[in-house]
Amino acid sequence: MATKATIALTSDIVSDSLNFSTTATLTKAGGSTAIAETSGLAKTNFTNNPIQSKVIYRSDDASATGANKVYLKNVSTTAAEFFTVFIDEEEMGRLYAGDWAFFPWSATSGTKETFITTIANTWAAGDTWTFDGITITAADSTVANIATLIDDSHFPNWTTTRSTAAVTFTARHAMDAGTVVTATADIAVSTAGDGDAVVSSSALGVATESDIMIIPSVHTSMTLEHMLFHE
Repeated sequence: MATKATIALTSDIVSDSLNFSTTATLTKAGGSTAIAETSGLAKTNFTNNPIQSKVIYRSDDASATGANKVYLKNVSTTAAEFFTVFIDEEEMGRLYAGDWAFFPWSATSGTKETFITTIANTWAAGDTWTFDGITITAADSTVANIATLIDDSHFPNWTTTRSTAAVTFTARHAMDAGTVVTATADIAVSTAGDGDAVVSSSALGVATESDIMIIPSVHTSMTLEHMLFHE
């Protein structure tokens, strides 16, 4: 079933009363096929002191050329409380208590950092390799097996692929170079011999230019309702 968006607007702020309703069927870019994917309706709670921003949707979440739409609502009941909405670092405006917004979004992605680490030289069972908060303990001395253990792990900020003893790391999100820690400085190796994890073919990242970021007006509890429609 196609997704439809309806707005009904009534106003008496002018001498001639305003009253209209319009409906749009949300379709993919340049066609009549309905948008098939959403993030699902969600609520994000902001409770922090000092006040901190949160990225609600990253550019990696949707296609840059897609007909993406974003719904936001401030569910606060305190009139003075508001969320400030930013796309990248450009301020769109404020959503006060009860306010909502529905707008198109070009999700222009940046470049994800990548690097390759190759397990080399002499390793032994019990040797360790540590990165991004994850520690791998070698079960034997075979470098390909150690690389497999690394590839089979789940890293908070990186995804991996493996080819023999070489593991390629790709950042989960596009960020400025160095925002995700520099790989060569963060990898720690402890071996009985001269085991090493040689880092090569690194590519620095470039930040995205259209992440949607929200800042609450107060540090007490505020809740944002939100949903992304995307291709």
